[in-house]
Amino acid sequence: MQLYLEYWFTFFFIFPILEWLLHYILHIFNNKTHIRHHDIVTNNRIYTKNKLSIEYWPILPTIVCLYYTFFIGALFFLKYYIVHTLIHWYPNIIPELSAHHNIHHIYSKYNFCVTNIWPDILLGTQYTKKNTKKNI
Repeated sequence: MQLYLEYWFTFFFIFPILEWLLHYILHIFNNKTHIRHHDIVTNNRIYTKNKLSIEYWPILPTIVCLYYTFFIGALFFLKYYIVHTLIHWYPNIIPELSAHHNIHHIYSKYNFCVTNIWPDILLGTQYTKKNTKKNI
């Protein structure tokens, strides 16, 4: 039973914080691939599937995690991959997360977590109109 509690804690608490941190770091270092993703989404606001490409990078770490039997890590990358794809291709399936993430594409200093909203609230990067008025 203890093992399952650790998995739940890792999956629902540790991994969202790590996801937030990795996304935040991509913005600090102006990662070219990530900037290109932002450009594509910003230039295609109509959500046309033929113009938006799927991110394939999470597949490799998923395979590596499966190979080394780190199944919770594989689930983490699959969760990110599925949620991020749904947000951009089918935003009506998870509208709250879609709105949260699409605001990030407008105001890139906010809403870094893709699969959850609470890390942005906890770490002070949740978008509010008050924040954007003083930072624009």
